[in-house]
Amino acid sequence: MNAQPSGTWVPGVRVTALSIALTAFACAAHAQEAIKLDLQVWNLSVKNLDTGPDPYHYANSGNVFAGVEGDLDALANIAGASFSLQYVFFPFMRGEGQPAQDSWQGKAGSFFAGAPMHNDIDTGYLARFTWNQRLLQDRLELAVGRSNARQHFYMANCENVITCNDPVIDNSTGILPYPYGSWGGYTRYRFDSGYYLHSGVFESNPQHYFKRTKGFDWDPGDASGVTWLAGVGAKADFTQDPYAYHYELNGFHNTGEQIDPMDGRLRRGSDGLLFKFRQTLAREGEAAVPERGWQVFGAWSWSADDMQPFSHFAEVGVTRLGPFGRPQDTLNLKASYLRLGARQAAWQEHARLLATGRDERTRRGVSRIELNTHWQVTRNLALEPSVQHIFNPDNFYNPSAPVSGDGAVIALEVMYNLGSALGL
Repeated sequence: MNAQPSGTWVPGVRVTALSIALTAFACAAHAQEAIKLDLQVWNLSVKNLDTGPDPYHYANSGNVFAGVEGDLDALANIAGASFSLQYVFFPFMRGEGQPAQDSWQGKAGSFFAGAPMHNDIDTGYLARFTWNQRLLQDRLELAVGRSNARQHFYMANCENVITCNDPVIDNSTGILPYPYGSWGGYTRYRFDSGYYLHSGVFESNPQHYFKRTKGFDWDPGDASGVTWLAGVGAKADFTQDPYAYHYELNGFHNTGEQIDPMDGRLRRGSDGLLFKFRQTLAREGEAAVPERGWQVFGAWSWSADDMQPFSHFAEVGVTRLGPFGRPQDTLNLKASYLRLGARQAAWQEHARLLATGRDERTRRGVSRIELNTHWQVTRNLALEPSVQHIFNPDNFYNPSAPVSGDGAVIALEVMYNLGSALGL
């Protein structure tokens, strides 16, 4: 009998050690293409220079974003489908806590000064766990599961993550702070012209934040309500238009119970409008992404509910692309204005009088000017320093404190793409 070649033989198939290795390698390569891992480490440090009821304090907020994107078309032959999973850890925390008035936000006092610091009281939270589907030649997008509305709607247009805060979004829509995920669904339809229509509905459940559930309590029974959003937008990046732009107008309806700050009266429902834009005005360079350029950006938000703390917010700014001969960097200058609701202002005056005996008028108009930059130090490391000066600050986070004086807050965001550095 002739000796059989090494390997296992079945009719029509010869499986050798080499073929097994090649098959395993091919499967691993296929899986690597279908599954994308993301691991980023961010750290925000803020310093109050001289504003608020208790100035000169320092706070720190760390975020470790760990995520995975899976292409279900490649993995399971489900056309147009994918899944997203992201969990965010909160290390290096200092100055956070509830009630907020006893921590960084209360010591800073005003919304503009206090909001940049993420008040993350837990060790981590599930940010996203969704099934994503593309249909109609990728024109129609669907996402269902646990996510945050800020992951789908154009709510951050500042080219800087520190002070891209909108008081109407944060306090009237019922949307949880990013990166806190909740039950929701989102859909968008894109037209060939660059326009799109989209809408979404998201559970509003701050109790899961206060109870420190880490995002794994999926019972909607204690939700305060739901947030409906719908709008229209137009977007083109530099690969589609040399003068890239993004415009988006949304309306929202929050079904949650609203509380009158003056007398505790309850009412369901709150509505408003949100508008954000960014437009390239000038550019230099022949490549798709300009070596240098100028962009203008802005925002306008309005609340129709007189029980809300802020009635409207407006912001306008200018961005220099590629400053100092560095194409990957940006330099931003912006001015912002918010107006307190009449009932919020009256409540602050009442709370202050009871706590301090001072009959001081609350100034309803608050403004700031801010300078910040995005500095891409290396491929994986970026720094975003910021300085903002606040005029006529409100006492939103500490209403019983004396009226605060004008002042400044400085901040630094450090962002490191650890996944890219590790070759993920």
